[in-house]
Amino acid sequence: MKYMKKQILTLLAALAMLLLAGCGGDQGGDVQKPDAPAPSEEVTPVRPDAVVPEAEPPAETQPEVQEPADNQQPDSEPAETQAGESPETDPVSGPEAEPVPDPEPAPELEPAPEPEPESEPEPAETVPEDGTYIASVTLEGGSGRATVQSPTVLRCEDGKFYATIVWSSPNFDYMKVDGEKYLPTNTEGNSTFELPVAAFDQKLDVIADTVAMSEPHEVEYTLFFDSATLQKQ
Repeated sequence: MKYMKKQILTLLAALAMLLLAGCGGDQGGDVQKPDAPAPSEEVTPVRPDAVVPEAEPPAETQPEVQEPADNQQPDSEPAETQAGESPETDPVSGPEAEPVPDPEPAPELEPAPEPEPESEPEPAETVPEDGTYIASVTLEGGSGRATVQSPTVLRCEDGKFYATIVWSSPNFDYMKVDGEKYLPTNTEGNSTFELPVAAFDQKLDVIADTVAMSEPHEVEYTLFFDSATLQKQ
């Protein structure tokens, strides 16, 4: 027990010395305290969510180009031509001019075509006057025994001709021209018909029905009107 008490006292004494040594070290040494902020300066607290603007980069400045002075010599001089070599250009006459190529010959122009002679306008068709005319007429076809009277009388109306065909027989009861049927204009004497004249100087097809045979029979004929013989009455 005495030994244990002695050890405890020894430990307490050692702790006391350590505490005294720590306090004396703080008083003897020069301890620099931080300077307090000046009373005139206000410290603005920084908010944690505040965004600090980024500083703009300084504007780039272009380097000044120094113009050479009038009396300043160029950095490099043209190399002297070697002996025996002639310079490319003559300082007096200047550079040699390139040869001008000869102009190409102009293409030969073809002669303009001669204008075609103007055709004379065809004369306008003359409309015959209304009235009575006569002209020669020729009959062809059939057995050749029947004939028609020539010259025949023609009637002109509105520029159109109508011929009076007089047969040499009273046995024709009708005629056809272009499929249209025409009856006789008389009841006694030789059969007489008035037919339209489609054209002169060409054969016109007609059909005449005769009753001279045992039964009526259609016979094909052609009529030719000569315009050279056309005369007004």
